[in-house]
Amino acid sequence: MSNKLLFDMYGVLMRAPSPEDLIALEERVAPASSEDFWAAYYALRPDYDAGIASVEHYWGDVLKQCGAQDEDPKAIAEFENSRLLEEVPEMVQLLDDLIDDGHTVGILSNMPTSLSVLVRERHEWLDHCAAVALSCDIGVAKPRPEAYRVAVDALGGTPQETYFFDDNEAYVEGAREAGLNAFLFRDRETVLECLRDLS
Repeated sequence: MSNKLLFDMYGVLMRAPSPEDLIALEERVAPASSEDFWAAYYALRPDYDAGIASVEHYWGDVLKQCGAQDEDPKAIAEFENSRLLEEVPEMVQLLDDLIDDGHTVGILSNMPTSLSVLVRERHEWLDHCAAVALSCDIGVAKPRPEAYRVAVDALGGTPQETYFFDDNEAYVEGAREAGLNAFLFRDRETVLECLRDLS
């Protein structure tokens, strides 16, 4: 039986930043205030992920708000991106197996333009997917409902027949509000259990 399956990238198909990665990023930025750094990092991120704010604008504003404005925004972005390129082999293999089994598989992920270029260059398995909806390409980031609608349309289905997997509860809830069948991803068994229930 063929199903329309939509996957997040980080925390599902790609390694999410570890606590050590976050510490390393903060140390690289060397903010005057750690609290101000992370507040700005997350508050300004949606426009960066959606391709609205450039590297210079996003990181320039973050650095300014946390008191580290003498740092080079491009260098900080390159440092962060370099730690976001590792795939989860068992999940990439599962993705390919699902495609081989006849499922229609797509990606919906929040990702800034500078990172998306590197990810596409290094991970050719993205080309195996029926649809790849990255926030920087579609101009909107999860959990905005438009992000889910664009991804579902690209996958060629409807929200009601699309099954979405994400490790972020807010994004799972956003998908459910948009009408998708959404599941909080914990490991590959989350996907396999869902497929067993559908068969």
